Amino acid sequence: MSSYASRPASAHHHEENNAILAGKATAAASTLQAGRRRAPLGDVSNINAGRVAQQAGSKEPGKGPEKPALGLLPRTRSQTAAAAARQLQEKGISMSSLLQARSETAVAHNEPSAPVVAPPSPLPDIDGADRMNPLAATEYVNDIYSYYKRVEHKFSVPADYMKQQADINVKMRAILIDWLVEVHLKFKLMPETLFLTVNLIDRFLALKPVTRRNLQLVGVTAMLIASKYEEIWAPEIRDFVYISDKAYTREQIISMEKLMLNTLGFNLTLPTPYNFLARFLKAASAHLDKQVTLLSSFLIELAQVDASMLKYSYSMQSAAALYVAMRTFGKSDSYPRALARHAGFSEEAVRPCAQEMITLHKNAPVGSLNAVYKKYSHAKFLEIAKTQPCAPFAEDGDKLQ
Repeated sequence: MSSYASRPASAHHHEENNAILAGKATAAASTLQAGRRRAPLGDVSNINAGRVAQQAGSKEPGKGPEKPALGLLPRTRSQTAAAAARQLQEKGISMSSLLQARSETAVAHNEPSAPVVAPPSPLPDIDGADRMNPLAATEYVNDIYSYYKRVEHKFSVPADYMKQQADINVKMRAILIDWLVEVHLKFKLMPETLFLTVNLIDRFLALKPVTRRNLQLVGVTAMLIASKYEEIWAPEIRDFVYISDKAYTREQIISMEKLMLNTLGFNLTLPTPYNFLARFLKAASAHLDKQVTLLSSFLIELAQVDASMLKYSYSMQSAAALYVAMRTFGKSDSYPRALARHAGFSEEAVRPCAQEMITLHKNAPVGSLNAVYKKYSHAKFLEIAKTQPCAPFAEDGDKLQ
C-alpha cells in the first residue's frame, strides 16, 4: 500500500470529503438523540419552536400541560375555511344563512348618523335604438357630454374681449366670419370645421393683438387648422392663398399657423355649438322633423356671426336654437323633458337667449352680412331661412300676438 504522501492529490481530497460527511452525520445523529429538531437553516434556531417548548415545559400545580401555541402547525386559508364549514355543517347551520343573519344584525344595529340622500334620477334614455351601434358609444356618451358641459367655459371668451383690440372691432369680426361662411361653403367642408374655426379666431383674438391688415390672415389660418383637425381631405395652403386673392403668401400663413397653435397651447379638442346641438336633437327626436333640424342649424350659424351672442355658452345657444325652431313650427311640446334634462337648462333659463335668436332671424334678410341667410335660402336646405320668424316672447313666457 502506498504512503499518504505518494498518493495523488485527488485521493487526498476524496478522503477529506468522506471525513467531513462522516462528521456531519455523527453531529446529526447526536442531535436527534438529544431530542433536538435540527433547524432548516444550519444552526439558526427556530424561535417559535423554542417558545412552544418553553410553554409546554412550564406547568402549574394542578394543571395539565398547556396547549401548543397557535401557529405551530399553520393552516392555509383554504384549510381553515374548510374546517369552519365542517363545524357549521355538524351544527346544522349553512354558511349562507349565517352570513345573512350577520348582515341583518349589522343593518339593525347600525342606524345611519345622517339622512341618506337619494341619488339623482338617471337621464332619460335616448340611446336605446343605438345599443348595437359601436360608433354611437352608448356606454360613454352621457359621460362625454357631461364632461363637455364642465369644460366648455375653458374654451369660451369674454363677450367684450374685442375692447382690448386697438385696430379691429366687432364689426370687422362679423365681416370676417361672414366671409368664412362663404369659403366654408365653397370648399364643401364639414359643419364641425366652421364652428371650430370661429372658436379658434375668438380665442386667438382674446389673447393676441392683431392689426386690421392681418385679420383675414388669422381667419384663413384658423380655417386651415380646423380643416386639418376635422376633415378627411383638408384644403391645402395654396387653396387659402388663392381664396384670399393672394393677399398673403404661403410663408405668412405657415408663420401664423405656428403662432396660433402655440398661443392656444394646441388645444383643439373642444365642444362646439354643433356638438351640443347634435345631442339635443337626439334628445328631442320624438318631436322633430327635417325643418326643425335645419332651422336650428340656421340659427346657431347666425349666432356665430354676431359677437353679442358670446355672452351665452355654446350649450345654451344650441338649446335655445332648438327651442325657437320647435316653437316656430308650432310643436305641442316645444321644450320636452328629455331635452331639458340633457341640456341642463330649464325653459325659463333659455328664453333670453332664444329671444335674441328670434331677433337675429328677423334681421337676417335685411342685414348687410347675409352669407348665412343666402346659404340656408338654397333649395338644398329647403329654403329654411325664408321661414316666418317665431313671435317674440311676452313677459310671462307666452307668445305676443
